[in-house]
Amino acid sequence: MTSDLQQIAALLLKNRDNRVDWGEISHLEGAECSKRIANRFLICCLLDWQWDADLAWERGKHLADKLEKGGDTDDLWAVISSFSKEEWDSKYEEFGRPHRFHRGYRRLWPIANELCAIYDGDARKIWTGRSPFEALIHLWALGAGDQISRMIVGALRDCEQITGDSGDVKADLHLRRVLGRAVYGEEIRATEATKVIQLTRNLSADPWKLDLPLWYVGKSYCRPTSPNCPNCYLRLHCVYYQQHHDAGTTSDIPLEKT
Repeated sequence: MTSDLQQIAALLLKNRDNRVDWGEISHLEGAECSKRIANRFLICCLLDWQWDADLAWERGKHLADKLEKGGDTDDLWAVISSFSKEEWDSKYEEFGRPHRFHRGYRRLWPIANELCAIYDGDARKIWTGRSPFEALIHLWALGAGDQISRMIVGALRDCEQITGDSGDVKADLHLRRVLGRAVYGEEIRATEATKVIQLTRNLSADPWKLDLPLWYVGKSYCRPTSPNCPNCYLRLHCVYYQQHHDAGTTSDIPLEKT
């Protein structure tokens, strides 16, 4: 590992002080999770795919409220599976467009049917008593998708619902952009997400710990256009910055958060 990669890893880990709000499950502090909270958490995670995370969680909570019918049920997956495929598809507008893409909403139906058939409609049974890797395998099999599954496992670790061996980052657009620019000088393409996984494995024995600081850098500084490089704590170790900025103009800017 080069000196710059070591510095990038150290700075990211030093700046891992922001907490992600994973909904109600975040506030349990490792206490046992109810079926309702677990199901709401899972539906929000599944909608956090190819669009803004904050909006995904807002829409996910709204959809969960609708499916729970004002608190009359804690079994939202059973409610979804009670519709025919055609009925579920037709409710996209009625449910307030829960995803930017209809297919992002549509895919909840087969997942609900699998979840009810295998786990009795209780998301907790996917991960309770399992290691992070075992939970990841079950999420893959459920159809959650590779990157979303990694995010779910990481979130469960953050919320102390599972413990054990390390997990990988979710190689979303923010992480692909930040790591790609920092290491190669250009964004890593979506088709090369495995590059992000491998890089973070090289940077840390526990890659998931890099997910939040990388996401935060992408959200706050390393924007798709007009990136705020002068205020990014990674800049002096970033290939993109070295290629696009005059290093002589940085002497009066703090290198890292104090």
